[in-house]
Order: sequence, then C-alpha cells, then structure tokens
Amino acid sequence: MNKTVVAMSLALIFSGQALAETEQEAENQSTLVRLENEASKAELLTATNAPAKEEGRLHGTLGTNIEVERVIRDDGVNEGKLKYTLAQGSFRHDDLPGWDFGFYSAREELFNGNLKHADYDRGVNSIQEIWANRSYGQAWGSVGWGVKLAGESIDKRTTPEVKVFGNYNITDRLDIHGYAMYHVEYNRGSSEFPYWEIEPGFGYKIADNMGAWLNFRYQEGTLKPKSGDNFVETETIIKPGIWYSWGDLSASLWGEFGKFEKENDQTGAHEWSEDYWKLGISANYALNSSWRVFGEVSYKDIKFEDSSNSEFDGYIPLFIAGINYSF
Repeated sequence: MNKTVVAMSLALIFSGQALAETEQEAENQSTLVRLENEASKAELLTATNAPAKEEGRLHGTLGTNIEVERVIRDDGVNEGKLKYTLAQGSFRHDDLPGWDFGFYSAREELFNGNLKHADYDRGVNSIQEIWANRSYGQAWGSVGWGVKLAGESIDKRTTPEVKVFGNYNITDRLDIHGYAMYHVEYNRGSSEFPYWEIEPGFGYKIADNMGAWLNFRYQEGTLKPKSGDNFVETETIIKPGIWYSWGDLSASLWGEFGKFEKENDQTGAHEWSEDYWKLGISANYALNSSWRVFGEVSYKDIKFEDSSNSEFDGYIPLFIAGINYSF
C-alpha cells in the first residue's frame, strides 16, 4: 500500500499469554491487539513484558529508537532511510478505565546509495501521530475501537483513521483476535488514497513462557490523483511467528509472506506487483524495573513485475534499536 507499514503481529502472540478471566485482564489483551499497527514487534515485546506500576494513577511508556532501512533492486534502485523516533508514548489513567492515549514523533532522512557514502538528496520527512482507544473487557475477551490522526511533511500528507479490534478466548490456550481499519491519506494538492484493511489471527499458548501466532492480513485501496487515472492497490499477507521468554530477556522469530498488486482502475491494466517473503528477529531486555532496551532485524526478499511484465529482484534489510521507560 502507499504508506509506511509497521510490523504489527506480536500483540497476537501474547493474547494467549494471559487469557482474560477478569475484566482487567481482558482490557490488557485488547491493548496489545490494538497496538499492532502502532509499534514494531520489538516494542510490543517491551510493552508486554513491562512490569505493572502500583504508584500513581497515570501509567504508560515513553521511548525512542533509531531505524535504518535499505532498498536495493536489480533495476538500479539503491536507496534508503535513516529514521529517528524523537519521542513516542502511550498512557492510561486509573480514573479512565478502558481508555488509552498515545503520540508518535519521528524524522526520516532519505538517501541514495550505500549508507556509508550516502547522498542525502531525497529530502527529509517529519512524521507526527496522535491516537486514542477505548476497550471493553468481557469474560470471554474484549472489544474496542480507536481513532488516529497522522501527518507527514514530505508529501504534505494528512491521514485520519478509525478502527475496531477485539479478541475471543476459544480455550485457556487458544484465542482468535484481530482488527479492521479504514483511513484516508490526503496528499495535499496531488492525490487522495482511501483504503481499508483487516487482520484476523490465532494465538496459542504453548507454555507459560512460550507462544505462537498465525495472522492473515488483507488491504485494499484506490489511489485517486488530482489528474489522470485511478489505481487500485491490494495486498495479502500471511504472518506466522513464535516467541519465548527467559525472564528479563524475551525474543520472537516471525515471518511475512505476501503479494502486492497495483492495477489501473479504468482499464484494468497491470501496473506493478510484488511477491515477497520477510523474516525477522525481535528482542528486548530489562535493564531494571523501568528501563528496557529492544532491537529488531529483518530481511525482505522481493520479486517485482512492472507494467511491461519485466521481472527483477530486490531486497530490503531493516534494523531497529531503542529504549523504553515505563511508569
């Protein structure tokens, strides 16, 4: 899709970790499910393992990280981005049960060439996001809804978003969970891109310190330029994974196997397609009761096909490292 897609699956691995037997436990589960499209898997590991804080009535997490992504293709594209998450946080208050709020602020420096000798001539992008979610815990799981407003400076993009989410405990080890989301990217003066996505999945608790998940995501949207034809973009992804905890250290191994297609909405002509697989490792480590460091490494292998049916390969390595503070 025409957006920055963050890894979203790890909340599902933990939805089987503490199945909701009370309303509060159900709300904790729904928090993990709705965080899926707001954080990397490494950050979700961090958020999930953060200890509960008894002092005070305001609780949450503050963090920062750095991300390096490269895109190398056989057609000559060699580019990337250096992304700094200046600050991000999520908060809840004891006087507002079921509610949580968050923000995200980042800066992307876009470059051409290898990182060591990069030419930073592709511009700088500023990303700002705010969101709010409301969940309702039930004996069988939870349901909820959320709203989000995001903006990016490089293409003057403003993106409002709404979603619903929930989970249902089939047994004390197996659950089904997911979300549905709709948003519109308004690229000022150039285009409009409404799209929706759904991601149902299953989580299984293998042991108290081990679990697995399997998710399915489908996305569809129509890019509507101010002039010219519209383009329909669809993406289908299968997302398996497994996690394990050694106490202060937790890690996950996960994958994504998908296909992206772009077609001319007026003529039905093929414009672009991507068949890919992606493997990643995420981990976090507790320095003490409040501070945690996290990291993530992934590799994405892609086969492209353009409008002339020419095929070529490419790959995308990604690295993330950061630190979070919980209170």
